[in-house]
Amino acid sequence: MNWNETNGKLEKTYVFKNQTDLAKFILEIAVFSDELNHHPDYIVFQSSKVTFTIFTHDQNKITTLDFQLAEKIDLYYNQ
Repeated sequence: MNWNETNGKLEKTYVFKNQTDLAKFILEIAVFSDELNHHPDYIVFQSSKVTFTIFTHDQNKITTLDFQLAEKIDLYYNQ
């Protein structure tokens, strides 16, 4: 797992071949995040790139739950 820690948050950018693949990926992450009840922040840019930022908002820090979510995002991306 090669996420960057920036300002007390985990952050990583993913690149897709097109906007449709990006949208499908975000939907998969949204479904899992709802099940986990832990949601990343994300920014879509250049129509095929997304940067996820993860930290536990109510604790204002990175927790075990953040690492679990980051690992799951990596697994979805590498399928």
